[in-house]
Amino acid sequence: MAAALTALMLAAAARARAAETLTLNQAIARALRFAPSLAAASAAGDYAAARVNEARAPLLPNVSAGGEYMQFPGYNPVITNGGQTDLLLSLNYLAFDGGRTAAQVRAARYAAEAATLGVAAMRAQIVFDTRLAYFDLARARAERAELDASLARLNRYVAIVESLRRGGRAIPNDVLRIRTARDTAAIARANAVQAVHHASIVLGSLIGEFDRDDLPIARLAGTPAAPAGDPAASPAYRAAERQVQSAQLTLDAARKERMPTFSVALTSGYLGINPTSTFQKRLGASYGGAFSLPIFSGGLIRSHIDEAGAAERQARDEQAAVKVAVARDLSDARERYEDARKQLALIAAAQTTADDAFALDWTRFLGGGAVTTLEVVDAYQQAQALKIAAIEQTFGARQAMARAALALGRAQ
Repeated sequence: MAAALTALMLAAAARARAAETLTLNQAIARALRFAPSLAAASAAGDYAAARVNEARAPLLPNVSAGGEYMQFPGYNPVITNGGQTDLLLSLNYLAFDGGRTAAQVRAARYAAEAATLGVAAMRAQIVFDTRLAYFDLARARAERAELDASLARLNRYVAIVESLRRGGRAIPNDVLRIRTARDTAAIARANAVQAVHHASIVLGSLIGEFDRDDLPIARLAGTPAAPAGDPAASPAYRAAERQVQSAQLTLDAARKERMPTFSVALTSGYLGINPTSTFQKRLGASYGGAFSLPIFSGGLIRSHIDEAGAAERQARDEQAAVKVAVARDLSDARERYEDARKQLALIAAAQTTADDAFALDWTRFLGGGAVTTLEVVDAYQQAQALKIAAIEQTFGARQAMARAALALGRAQ
């Protein structure tokens, strides 16, 4: 009984969820929670942050503890001292390296900032994909609704023409033409149903609901204005800028490999030969410093400088390419948006004329005027094509708005 009740509750919850109308903001929020690519980008950001801590570690003292016990039976005690016992606490500190480590730390920080901006760019991409899928589903549903209404109207027109033929006021050819128009509309409607199923599956896959071909979405009102902004403020461009700064500092760090280094070492603990005497009498400490200056490294330092220089030039080229791509995408999106708005204005003006022309031809046909069904069907199809074109141009304007937001890195 309990199992049956649980199954009924789960089924009811599933039906309630299926009937829930999905808004655009809800779809975006669910896509951001579901997208594996965003988790991967976040992991890359965490990795970059860890690299900053790794680069900063040499600037801090290194403290370690260790112990050792060794005996050398048979060896010459002049060489081995007979044995060794030690328990030491050691501190090592890099006092000076010409600024190489500091440059590496700053380079890692810029790389971490670039990774963080990469997360923002990935969020913008996910939002764009979700918006586009949502707009596509809205377009498909609008076209299906329009074709449903058109098919219903044509079914009525077929019935009227057939009635006129039975009364001797229409010929068989008139019936054939109006039936052909109705059949064409039925095929277009079937294609629209398939388009709705496909668009629903695409949107469902972005929010974690697979095999859903009936996602209900909220009705969209109008087309928002295309976003405006500076292409240089986009996350993609800012990330490329940080990569350039990181590459410059990496090159600086490579050049500073030629600088001398000075380190300090301190130890404290027990150091002796045999354990008993060592821990009873040999408590002490040591201190010292080491100076190092590279004179010849077989070209290793030169190769590091060349590699860092090449990486810096590559980062600059990529920054320039990103700037051009962002400006191009933003300009193209704005132009497409304005074109779609202009087309919608023209279609709105032409729609009234087309509807009036069809109404006149249909009225004349019903009244026995000198008009053929070919002219009636042609006028009807022209008016219907404008309605579908308006839906397509509305989608084009929304798509251009989404592309502009993507170019600017907007995630809202």
